[in-house]
Amino acid sequence: MFKKINLQFFISYLGLCPFITILLDKYFFKYLDYNIVVDFSILYSIVIFVFIGAVNWNLKKNILFLQIFIGFVPSLASVFLIVMFLNSLQVINYIIFFFIIQLIVDNFNYKEKDERAVFLLLRIPLTSVILVSLIVIQL
Repeated sequence: MFKKINLQFFISYLGLCPFITILLDKYFFKYLDYNIVVDFSILYSIVIFVFIGAVNWNLKKNILFLQIFIGFVPSLASVFLIVMFLNSLQVINYIIFFFIIQLIVDNFNYKEKDERAVFLLLRIPLTSVILVSLIVIQL
């Protein structure tokens, strides 16, 4: 049974646990302070955003400049998000926007059959859950 489970997929889906915990707390337990939840959601989302961009890096082979650029842009955008986070309460809207842009760009970037499978089975569902969670958290 364990040979059929892709460990990378499993670990990726485990990354949703903080969002699910926050949503459960928001609607059922009401234990966590709203400001802490929002701050954590912003910072955790930025980490995920940078990680998704870093997936485009492959140091073992020569890759196109465009792929390097696509992998670098989330890191650069995250610096701006952190600065905005220090000065603005609207940063969750920007994070949602950047996740959507990243998903659209990755849709065009993943063209090979096995890459498409990862995009369809991992990127779209995970990003969708993160986006919905961020929208609900900020309500």
